[in-house]
Amino acid sequence: MLLDERHWSDINVCRKFKLWHALSKTLAEKTAWALAMDRGVNMVSVNAGLLMGPDLTIKNPYLKGAAEMYEDGVFVTVDLDFLVEAHICVYEQISTYGRYLCFNHIINQTEDAVKLANILSPLPSSPQSMESDTRIIQERISNKKLNKLMVECQPQINGKSRGMLMKVST
Repeated sequence: MLLDERHWSDINVCRKFKLWHALSKTLAEKTAWALAMDRGVNMVSVNAGLLMGPDLTIKNPYLKGAAEMYEDGVFVTVDLDFLVEAHICVYEQISTYGRYLCFNHIINQTEDAVKLANILSPLPSSPQSMESDTRIIQERISNKKLNKLMVECQPQINGKSRGMLMKVST
């Protein structure tokens, strides 16, 4: 099954595995949606993957459950520039509605997982078992809705065209 903005984190799974960060974000967003519907507000949410940046550490609460997300093909990251562009597009386009998943990289190869692990906690060398693992995990997450919106929203930001930063997910 391909996951997209129609799917939510399972709050029972979050509780069972003590994924408090995911649980709190899910409950907060569901509460915001309930309030928006109750008050007739047109709400839009941008749900970002793991934000890549210099302050990222192994202690980031998003990383609890990362191994399982990787194995399930749903471990995604987003660069700050891409996230900013997504917010600008959502703001500028009157036709926006609902939820948007925002990411521009899927961690689904051992090489990508090792690179991320080295960013989080540098090791002198990669484990031997990881170097020979060439499998690719089937990606099971899609951000087509956001990518379609970003293609329609073509302003230049910092001299970069959106197409230079966008990774289209299938």
